[in-house]
Amino acid sequence: MAITDTIDDNLSLATARETVDQLNSVFYSQFPYPWRPRALDSAADPDFARIVLNQNLGSWSHDMVPPNPKIWVAGCGTNQAAITALNFPTASVRGSDLSPESLKLCASTAADLGCTNLELRNESINQADYTDQFDYVICTGVIHHNAEPEATLQQLAKALKPTGVLELMVYNRYHRILTSAFQKAVRLIAGTETTPNFEKELSTTKALMDKFPATGLMQQFVAQFKGSPDVAIADALMQPVENSYTVETLADMAARCGLEYITPTPNALDRGLGNISWNMRFLQPELQQSYEKLPDSRRWQITNLLLCENSPFLWMYLKRKDGPIEKKSEQEICDSFLRTRFKPNAVGRRSYILTKENKYTKVNSPLPYPGMPAKPEMRKIVETAKNDVPMGQILESMRIGRDFFTVNDLRLRLTTSIGPFLRAVA
Repeated sequence: MAITDTIDDNLSLATARETVDQLNSVFYSQFPYPWRPRALDSAADPDFARIVLNQNLGSWSHDMVPPNPKIWVAGCGTNQAAITALNFPTASVRGSDLSPESLKLCASTAADLGCTNLELRNESINQADYTDQFDYVICTGVIHHNAEPEATLQQLAKALKPTGVLELMVYNRYHRILTSAFQKAVRLIAGTETTPNFEKELSTTKALMDKFPATGLMQQFVAQFKGSPDVAIADALMQPVENSYTVETLADMAARCGLEYITPTPNALDRGLGNISWNMRFLQPELQQSYEKLPDSRRWQITNLLLCENSPFLWMYLKRKDGPIEKKSEQEICDSFLRTRFKPNAVGRRSYILTKENKYTKVNSPLPYPGMPAKPEMRKIVETAKNDVPMGQILESMRIGRDFFTVNDLRLRLTTSIGPFLRAVA
């Protein structure tokens, strides 16, 4: 059944799951994404990534994602499965993708890194038949390129063990207004809105980038891709199918798939933009109190609406609603953070650089990992954590406020993948 195009999304080609699967296979084989990073780092402690993942989830006992987990990277592209296998060396990792070319590059990277815990499969998420199999499923930037994202999400939910965790990133609708509009315009100009021709669309896109016919936000947006590799241009400006969501619409779709939010995923993209939290600070105390009393998803929805294009990436951890994992609010996670004792992380790192021969080679890294925070106040917290006292007591001794916004900000910056400086002590 054809899906009607909307003003918000780019869906003229979203005619059926199988058709879009084939379309994505061709697109990402022609434009394998993303390109290889110039350097890769991982912690020398083989359990470091799992411990930090659990702390992202508010699991200070580090047991929500168990030791030696089974991981599925669904829609792994050129790098993600190999990087996951590198960071989780005691895990069994499976990477799936539609693009043979992307999987070929991923296998090459994994071989360079010496990853022996990775299995790659050329398969669609829509056709994969996994049930109650994985402790951790990673699917970032994938389901929104499907004809029926809800059906794709149901496949991911089915693959989770009852105790499993899903890391999901979909496009934030307020981030994609310009991209979806440009993509549709290119297809209309090129005459490819029903029959794709990626070479023609690339030529049209580059012509518009070279001399855009108007001034304004779209001109500024397109100009930033001048001189970029074709892969980058295609991923940003030529996606064949693009759905997007809000906090509210994603929560509704997840609920229909038997899933619910755990907490937002700390990630490097938001850190780089300074958007590490889905929580706002209001200047009026009464507004702040009303805002903080709301359930997490309603509070994040308000943030999504008020910040619009400046809201964080829609990147969330989810769990099965029928599973035994206890649902904790961000406030409860922050309360337990204050009761928890921590010690500084000092694990060292393994570093790999991409050579001129386009192969990764291991290099010695004298830099400590993860090091210390840049801000003096946070450095002092890390140093004080050596004394084996609860975090609440540390903050009290330093006269740091213990309101929800402050505590959650410190939790994110000191104990998660944004800043993994502290490790919880049982």
